[in-house]
Amino acid sequence: MLSPSFSLKNKKAFFVLAFLMAVLPIDLRAQTVGTTTADILKINEGARPAAMGGVYTAMGNDAYSVSYNPAGLANLKATQVLLLHLDSLASIEYEYLVFATAWGSGNVLAANLTYRHEPPIDNQNGTPAVNADDLLGSLSYATKLGNDFRAGATVKYLKSDLASFSATAVGFDAGVQLDHIKNPICEFIDKSWRVYNSIGLSVQNLGTGMTFDPASSADPLPMFIRGGLGFHTVIDDTKDLNWGLEIFKPSDQDIKMGVGGEFWMFPELFAIRAGYKFEQLGKWTGNVFDNYTLGCTLTRRLEGDDFSLDLAYNPATFTSTSEDTFFFALNLKFNQLRIF
Repeated sequence: MLSPSFSLKNKKAFFVLAFLMAVLPIDLRAQTVGTTTADILKINEGARPAAMGGVYTAMGNDAYSVSYNPAGLANLKATQVLLLHLDSLASIEYEYLVFATAWGSGNVLAANLTYRHEPPIDNQNGTPAVNADDLLGSLSYATKLGNDFRAGATVKYLKSDLASFSATAVGFDAGVQLDHIKNPICEFIDKSWRVYNSIGLSVQNLGTGMTFDPASSADPLPMFIRGGLGFHTVIDDTKDLNWGLEIFKPSDQDIKMGVGGEFWMFPELFAIRAGYKFEQLGKWTGNVFDNYTLGCTLTRRLEGDDFSLDLAYNPATFTSTSEDTFFFALNLKFNQLRIF
């Protein structure tokens, strides 16, 4: 049952939902594989989400939500800083910074910088090697439209350099979350369990196209539609079990699905995570060891603040990637610090 505060703000809530439903009918089938640009926007950023198979649209409740569903930022009560390094395939590396802080009552602002770089590209034709890198910056705003309903939006700017050529684009994300929906079934099975459901929906990368040649037409950004369902279970009043599933539709690829979760084995000290990604929903890859994900968090509370190390591992699939991917992140939560 929704809280009374939701009904007091239902006009705002329904306006946000109407906007998302208006953009969903866009014909994603018009784009095929290889027809979009800005591959940096296709990376599952964030160590915690990546360890759970990218399942974060409904489950996100911290600064990692910037890359999945900005509505999840509204769960923050103070200030969080994320510093992440990602070793990807072909010696491509990512540096990722997020700063998010609560503002007033139920509002959160966040800024993100992502830098992708790689060794110089050798064309093997006698010409000098060329450099290629990308810089992505974004600003996000999230707010509570009720105790259990959140909405958020992100504006992003992308600049890509290839040798002496440059291309830029502007994109937009929007999302909503509805949570704390009680699940009486699990509570009936075990009275010591408290289970709540959450629902999330987001649309990403609406915006301009990109081209390195001003004389040619721009390629569109890879638009994503994400829908997720999450479950938050409290076991024995101390241990959190979070798990869920997510349907993900890129504009130039088949529908994908992820399942994943995390379990805080030792509250406020250690969590383990795992997930599995179905790259083509309805098409079995034939290898059960493809596309699984793993990760963990080690955390320590000092004088009321939480300092954590988030790790994630995505193994090579040998169909889409030939190298393992590692995520390393410092996750700093300053629980007493509010900038605004």
